[in-house]
Amino acid sequence: MAAIRKSGHAQRWPAARILISQGILHALLLGMSVMAIFPFVWMTFASFKPFKELVESKDLLPHTWTLQNFEEILNRVNFVAAFRNSLVAAISVTVVSVFTSAVMGYIFSKYRFPGKELLFTIILSTMMVPFAVVMVPLYVTIARDFKLADELGGIIVTGFFTAFGIFLMRQFMESIPFELIDAARIDGASEWRIFFMLVLPMSLSPMSALAVFVFLSNWDSYLWPLIVLNSLDKQTLPLVLAGLRNLWWTRYEMWAAGSILTVVPIMIIYSFASRYFIRGIAMTGLKA
Repeated sequence: MAAIRKSGHAQRWPAARILISQGILHALLLGMSVMAIFPFVWMTFASFKPFKELVESKDLLPHTWTLQNFEEILNRVNFVAAFRNSLVAAISVTVVSVFTSAVMGYIFSKYRFPGKELLFTIILSTMMVPFAVVMVPLYVTIARDFKLADELGGIIVTGFFTAFGIFLMRQFMESIPFELIDAARIDGASEWRIFFMLVLPMSLSPMSALAVFVFLSNWDSYLWPLIVLNSLDKQTLPLVLAGLRNLWWTRYEMWAAGSILTVVPIMIIYSFASRYFIRGIAMTGLKA
């Protein structure tokens, strides 16, 4: 009997330790989540506060709700034009780069040609090169050869190819069976028809994940647009938000309103694409 009681006690103790460790882990995750979300919550409520209340009150919720901050920033800092420029640039780069990544990923995964592995290694090695190294020659090429200095196209054409996108699509397309492609060729389908009708529909999940990555990086891009764009009517949202310091150095409610208007489109897009984003990352894996 004593042995049975000891055995039952021994079984309960590991279960208790598991519950305690899980409780501690969940508490840490909850605390980290609150720390990550709180600045956004504060910014949201700050955008609805008058300036005087924002600097004097310590309460999170506004005492006086106002939309004047949004009205003022939309009418006074060329915010609408900047929003349009960012949208055009981000969508253009996303569509083209996802397509080129899918094409290159398909070529590197399903075709055999001399120097394929070497070329793929060279493309991957460009991910290790800091942007500061290629910044000056890239601008010289854009300004002198393509005549796109101070043009929205100058920040668009440089994003048409992405080494990370090629790597991501190649990793996924390695899992597509060769038998499906060979069967389509036997049925008389052309290479482009195989790509559009067979490969792309099977690759929607990783393409969606890549689209989210590319859109976010271009929507938030600051350094390269700052170098290329000089005219106020050509600026993107990050440049306009940075320029708010020159207009309103201490108008924090204006900064909050501008940040909310910038973040909300990203949240809407991610809410619709999150399912495909998570599925695409899970399906791509890390297979070499």
